[in-house]
Amino acid sequence: MAHKLAIFNMKGGVGKSTTTYNLAAGLVKFHQQRVLLIDIDPQGNSAASLGIQIWQLGPQLKDVLQRQSSIQETIVPTSSGVDVVPSNILLAEEEIPISGLPGRELLLRKAIAPIEKQYDFILIDCPPNVGVFAVNALMAAEKVIIPVDMSYLGLLGIQGIERALTLVREYLDHPIEVAGALATRYDGRNNLSKEVLASLTDHFGDRMFETLIPETVKLREAPSHGQSIFEYDPSGSGAKAYQSLVNEVMAL
Repeated sequence: MAHKLAIFNMKGGVGKSTTTYNLAAGLVKFHQQRVLLIDIDPQGNSAASLGIQIWQLGPQLKDVLQRQSSIQETIVPTSSGVDVVPSNILLAEEEIPISGLPGRELLLRKAIAPIEKQYDFILIDCPPNVGVFAVNALMAAEKVIIPVDMSYLGLLGIQGIERALTLVREYLDHPIEVAGALATRYDGRNNLSKEVLASLTDHFGDRMFETLIPETVKLREAPSHGQSIFEYDPSGSGAKAYQSLVNEVMAL
């Protein structure tokens, strides 16, 4: 049975998609894991970053959630070895109809049930909010990885994230766990980075990943080439950091 992880933060620009697709690619590259990436963010950034032409999709995730296609019909293989269920802005256009469906919180969980045994990991890239798509991702996952950028606003958002997880546990009766908080966009030369990291570590304790994802241009450039950081800049600090994260996730 697959390990199901949602990569979640209600704040944008914290590295959710960067973490999702690089983690997926690293699990394949370094540990030969079978990985499915589900992009439930209508921006489609994870899929696009792995080279998928998101404006030329056939069946996509919106069709799965509306029960018009099976999830098997939407899977796109990539050169990195990661299978992807992609999305684009058409998913956002269907949010209101999908929100009105019976059992709307469980649509994704039910959709992936038939294929769970085909994968070792299923990673879900969440949108930066707590709408129906993010709730579907959290309800389909067993654990959540929380990327947090090294800013005051990143730190301020932690209470909101924990409130959202509490609502899922208490009102939807789903015992989702925090796999770990991940420090992203870290710059060791910057006092703010050090201060935010110290606060995060105090707050999360042993639920904090040891890996620090650095602030680096190469991580921002890689998506424009449709490559993971391991292909685009294999010897750089970003690749080394994400390989470290991959090893930590394998040990969960």
